[in-house]
Amino acid sequence: MGTRILHVAISDDWEASRNFGEYEVSTRGVGLFDAGYICATTASGIDDVLRRRYADLQLPLLLVVIDVEGLEKAGVGVCWQDHGVDSRRTPRIEGILPMIDDVVVALLPVQRSADGLDVPDLTGLDVAL
Repeated sequence: MGTRILHVAISDDWEASRNFGEYEVSTRGVGLFDAGYICATTASGIDDVLRRRYADLQLPLLLVVIDVEGLEKAGVGVCWQDHGVDSRRTPRIEGILPMIDDVVVALLPVQRSADGLDVPDLTGLDVAL
């Protein structure tokens, strides 16, 4: 089992991509080819991503758990960007995300509560901190 990272997907975007077997959305409203990469995060960064980018969105969301080793075996790289503010490293997926079992380990629905968006339970999924 390799390191795993997270991507927040709008459910409709994810489902629309299933027919092609590939996912090409970087982040909310931005495609891979416009951004140059697909945004990803770690367990320690997911709460911030949900709060900053998706809190006002009423559409259903999925938390996609991605195996880095499986992604690299599929020919797609991951680079880690340093954030000077909090010394956190953020992963970026450098290509089209293949929607195969070796890459996509789990799809977790993101629930909405009175406090905003709730991070799904990541226990046992070996997600990078």
